[in-house]
Amino acid sequence: MEQRVVAGWVKQITDEVMPNSMEIGKTLQHPDGRTVKVISGERWASGGFSNWWTWREVLADGSLSEKEEAGYGW
Repeated sequence: MEQRVVAGWVKQITDEVMPNSMEIGKTLQHPDGRTVKVISGERWASGGFSNWWTWREVLADGSLSEKEEAGYGW
């Protein structure tokens, strides 16, 4: 299988149109209103745009939920 590297200009245009709000370790508000902490993921993979992330809900006491969730970034 052939591996292709995404051209720098493609990343630049994508980042301008779709700013990245996701970052490992960052605490954010999920679109459903919950506060979550990003625990893994990537915006760009070796073959192109990925934007796949894993997070856990931040509970009222500040601890993280045991349930790991994943999906595309927002």
